[in-house]
Amino acid sequence: MATTLPNFTKQMDDAFTETWYNVREEAIDNILDATVVTATLREMGSFVTQVGERDITRSIKYGNQRGTAVQKGDILGQGEPQLETVARWNWRYLAGHIQRSIFDDQQNQGPMKIKDYVAKRMTDMRDGLEQDIEDRFSAAEVTDESGKLIQGLNDIVPATIANRASGTYGGINRPTAYDVAAATAGLSKPSTGNTWWGPRYFRGNTPKTVHLVDDMSSFFNSISRNRENPNLILCDQGLFELYESFSQQSTQLVKEADTHLADLGYTVLRFKGQRMVWSEDATTDHMLFLNTNHVEVVYDPTLWFEMTEFKPIALQGERIAHILLAMNVVSGQLRRHGRLHYTNT
Repeated sequence: MATTLPNFTKQMDDAFTETWYNVREEAIDNILDATVVTATLREMGSFVTQVGERDITRSIKYGNQRGTAVQKGDILGQGEPQLETVARWNWRYLAGHIQRSIFDDQQNQGPMKIKDYVAKRMTDMRDGLEQDIEDRFSAAEVTDESGKLIQGLNDIVPATIANRASGTYGGINRPTAYDVAAATAGLSKPSTGNTWWGPRYFRGNTPKTVHLVDDMSSFFNSISRNRENPNLILCDQGLFELYESFSQQSTQLVKEADTHLADLGYTVLRFKGQRMVWSEDATTDHMLFLNTNHVEVVYDPTLWFEMTEFKPIALQGERIAHILLAMNVVSGQLRRHGRLHYTNT
């Protein structure tokens, strides 16, 4: 006796759900390792968990209590200064989906056909999530916390000159001005407003084919201030290859050979001992200098690539399920990051 339609539909629902949870951990690895940015941040320990809560919050220290010189007869200082504030980011949600038709279900009966059918739809969904996540990490910055898209690295260090001194990040106002005009070569750092809540910038000297390595070295030292170094440099293919040619000429080129990134097929160079990678989505003629100790990809493990039940689409022979994840990208110390650029936009 043939299987009735309701039973067969339930059988297909179960096949998709069971398959997803059998391959879920591997699928997460494949999705996040499919782009150099997420793969690098994972390897460097930037993925952290937070279960629930309305917001993602971080205490931001913006000052230090200073001592006061005194002598006999002076009145000693008193009072508890306000040295901290709180940055808040919204959870952002991403959904991939698996949609199938009752007519496809009917045509793909039998154990082997079902297996191939499920695998094909799972692959399509996974490819879509890979592209969505890659796009978000390198997307253009938003000047506040509005919107529903995952915030990316350009929100931490805005690429557009007009956005560096406007809007908010984490609900805190960015600096209102920088000390060097955007069109002037050299270092630029926050000068007014919340100067502690802004990254540093360096407009490179031209031609870059001559000055790139010297600019990188000067900017690296300016961000670290001989205290805490950037540990990841992310750039476009052109600057990466230019740096590679400089290094080859000086016989100091160092490529990663023993890391997970190299195993995944990514080319990783070193600058002052720190990793340097390129992405096809990076801003042309820009280099991000990041300290990944202060870049967090916060995700909720209770809603992390979780699959919903299949639901019928009204008045159609289609059923749909979604893969959902809750996450955002945050940084609690913007002054630890910077951007070297050879553009004036």
